[in-house]
Amino acid sequence: MAYKGISRDRIVEAARELLERDGLGGFSLRTLAASLGVRVSSLYNHIDGQEELLTTLGLRGVDELCAALETAVAGKRRDVALFALGRAYRDFARAHPQLYRLIMGAHGLRLPALEESVTRISGPIFRLVEDYGIDGTAGIHAQRLLRSVMHGFYAHEQLGSFTLAEADREESYRFALESVAAQFERMGGEGQA
Repeated sequence: MAYKGISRDRIVEAARELLERDGLGGFSLRTLAASLGVRVSSLYNHIDGQEELLTTLGLRGVDELCAALETAVAGKRRDVALFALGRAYRDFARAHPQLYRLIMGAHGLRLPALEESVTRISGPIFRLVEDYGIDGTAGIHAQRLLRSVMHGFYAHEQLGSFTLAEADREESYRFALESVAAQFERMGGEGQA
């Protein structure tokens, strides 16, 4: 029987708060139960365990990130879409750093349902790349390039790597996306030649 005032939705919400506060390293069912004022065994009336809970959090995060990317590029094309997508991706990662880390670490955590879902993030990126006239193997390279730039820039920011130089990080990010856009223009032009 479930405890009054505790539900699966409340558990997932509290788990997300805990994840964002303490990160994966500090996440445990014991800490979660304490934050809810229940015993760990009470959580099992609503969830199958920590793996299932992390998968649920990750799946919701993927849904949110995909929705943000889709919204960002809606009605936009090429460079305008690329800059909007780049901004939305980075904004999501900044707003939800630990959730983003969970999503990007799905393969290492061996959460199969989340691993499969993470591939959805490529959808809006592939459509953007195709808009430049890039497809096939070149399209795979192009989407990997863009994802690497977006993720890599954010990862360096998180590590504090960009604090020593006086150049504005926003300008640097714009420069990185402009470089990707220029490469996409070249790649798209080569495919039409």
